[in-house]
Amino acid sequence: MFTARRLKPGAWEDFRRAWDPGDERPPGLQRAYHARNIRDEDEVISFGLFNTSKEDYRSWRGEADAQEVQRVGRLSAFVENEHVSGVYEVIDVLED
Repeated sequence: MFTARRLKPGAWEDFRRAWDPGDERPPGLQRAYHARNIRDEDEVISFGLFNTSKEDYRSWRGEADAQEVQRVGRLSAFVENEHVSGVYEVIDVLED
């Protein structure tokens, strides 16, 4: 999952609290990151790394859709706009 957003000025702490899924984490979630643009502290990307199949993700999304929509609704109060959002499949990796 990857999302790039412009937050409302000074909204990072409130956004982060609203973003947290608590115990309702998607299956296979290994780690989640939030990164801030070093030139603009209100521009934030959030992405999670998962070890799951497309089928398992779709199954979870079907079961947890109402909860996820509510969570996104809560954090939207702190978002000015969303540039990009989606679930992406890794097609190439560059390693040492």
